[in-house]
Amino acid sequence: MNTENNELKKMMLHATLLANMTLLKEKMPTLYDFFKNYHPVNTGVVIDDNGDENLYNNSQFVYKEPPQSLAKKQVTKFLEKPAYYSYEIGHQSDEDIAFKHAALLKSIYNVRSNNTDNKISNPANESQLDFVCFLGGGLGYQIEVLLSMKSVPNVFLFEPNKDSFYALLHCIELRPLFEKCTSKGGRFSIRVGGDEHNVVNEISSFLFQQGHFNMSVMYFFKHYDSPLMTKIVEKIKVAGHSMHAGWGFFEDEIIGLSHTLANLNAKFPILKKPSLFKNPLQDSPVFVVANGPSLDLAIDFLKENQENVIIISCGTALKALLVNKIVPDIHVEMERLAGLLDWVNVVERTNDLTVKLKDLNIVALNTVYDEVLKRFKTAYLLPKVSDCGGSFIRGLDMKAQYTYPEYINPTVSNTSLAIADKLGFKDVYLVGMDFGFVSLDNHHSKHSIYFDSDFKHKELMKKLMKGDMYVKGNFRDRVLTTYTFDSSKLNIELLLEENKHIHAFNTSDGAFISNTIPMKIADIEINEKINNKKEKITKLLKKASSLDITQLSEIDNNIVEIKTRTKLILGHLISITTPYFNDRENLANAFTIQNKILLGLYGSPNHNDVSVYWLIQGTFRYFQTYIMVNTYYYSNSESRAEFMNACIDAFHNHLNDIYIEFVENYNKPAKV
Repeated sequence: MNTENNELKKMMLHATLLANMTLLKEKMPTLYDFFKNYHPVNTGVVIDDNGDENLYNNSQFVYKEPPQSLAKKQVTKFLEKPAYYSYEIGHQSDEDIAFKHAALLKSIYNVRSNNTDNKISNPANESQLDFVCFLGGGLGYQIEVLLSMKSVPNVFLFEPNKDSFYALLHCIELRPLFEKCTSKGGRFSIRVGGDEHNVVNEISSFLFQQGHFNMSVMYFFKHYDSPLMTKIVEKIKVAGHSMHAGWGFFEDEIIGLSHTLANLNAKFPILKKPSLFKNPLQDSPVFVVANGPSLDLAIDFLKENQENVIIISCGTALKALLVNKIVPDIHVEMERLAGLLDWVNVVERTNDLTVKLKDLNIVALNTVYDEVLKRFKTAYLLPKVSDCGGSFIRGLDMKAQYTYPEYINPTVSNTSLAIADKLGFKDVYLVGMDFGFVSLDNHHSKHSIYFDSDFKHKELMKKLMKGDMYVKGNFRDRVLTTYTFDSSKLNIELLLEENKHIHAFNTSDGAFISNTIPMKIADIEINEKINNKKEKITKLLKKASSLDITQLSEIDNNIVEIKTRTKLILGHLISITTPYFNDRENLANAFTIQNKILLGLYGSPNHNDVSVYWLIQGTFRYFQTYIMVNTYYYSNSESRAEFMNACIDAFHNHLNDIYIEFVENYNKPAKV
């Protein structure tokens, strides 16, 4: 290629860079600030001997053929056999189904299962690919090619190498790609640098903004293979399972709100912000004790040192402690169903226990059944931030005095660690927080209810403890874990990452937990006794809590507004999916609009609107995503349209039914 053409091409590359920098300044200012004066270190874009744009690294051209030709080949190969994740949920047996949402979701599955071959043939044959993750940008031509062939409303681009992304900015103009996405109600997002954890967190945020139904089928376009790209895909698939576990349902939130109201009427105090009180025990060692199999290894230590440490028991760990004559200073519960009472009352039914529930302090989420809390000596509430009842408390909290911690789900271990933090403790030892198991038969402490001869949920526990994957072990190479345990472990890690003042030691022979120090229980030395521990704990809990929001008229007024707003908002949301949908793309557009309305509620300054958001958002996420993924099983357009419209009609009827249940049952205890 002659010099004149080379110079012209270089000018075009520079012009493309300037155009892209203008776009980044408008749309992604953080990226703009990083790259506005950027100088590549190892890799750059050049014109190769054939006159093509190419990457140059380690004294050689990266692409062995024209990058644009390679991009077309990659897109063709991707469309023929795409890599993707498809959303799935497990269904209960009919006799175990207690909630209407579970019955309807299973009926959707049954209809699809009866009418199709239960296979998604090739989702890339769709005219619209709702969400594509481009892993590795290269020079970006593959993005241009795919978006010219398919409608792609949502794009997430991850380029791990900063030099490579800077080269991409010279080669493809991003503004037309951004506008293609936004014109369809979608989004074009870019992540440069980071690991699989950063990428998964950004994708999670992306789905929250654009609607989780986009994960019904989520495509992975890998420009090149690398260990990092493999980790990202694997991490996304695991995160997909744990992500939807926290959405909740309208029916769940009705229970949570009703129990919140009962707990407020019972005048149980609520934990305050740590800045509003001083903890005289803040330097004392705290042992947060969960019910993993490693608890059995710590029993002797806890028994010998219980006067020297503060013990917080998590859920079913309580019985295991009490039968070994270990009395926790604080017990924690977080499950909302009234059936929790049976699990707690096992302590009262256990022979030879000198300590009963009436001798113990409990701190529980606001959603816990008030009859559970009334069994204890003193009870305190921790507001659940991602919850209708927690939001309701926040709306009443005119002095902004209560604490609303993140990362309190999905297990009681998460809640307990958050409570230890918000009470102001610094040195925390994790006991029985295995988040996995070495043996499928040894999934919890042998002293707990799970191994009682009359435990009636043995078969259910076998199903739940089947093990979904292996993770790095704390004291061994790896342990088996479940998606729920892994999600719980991740939230422990995130809480500790954001609260560096906590010194956490993991004593469990289970999963490795980032931001903790592995320490075997036998290596811990506690020498100093805590004098008058019981009295000091009582004083701490009283100082750390208050209840100034029980004016019943204010509570009643807010409930009236929430009921009114819920009816209006549900009517609006239902109207968006009332028309008959001939194709999946139009249904996706409608779901996008619904999601934007929900996000508006989430960001509202009106706490009652935020309460409405938490009341209904999970049901919309579940049904949108499940209806959408099931449409992919229908290859015939008429059958697909008939199926998805029938699903939408059933969903509308479900929403109206549950709204009536809300109005009639918002102030009654859980039905299960």
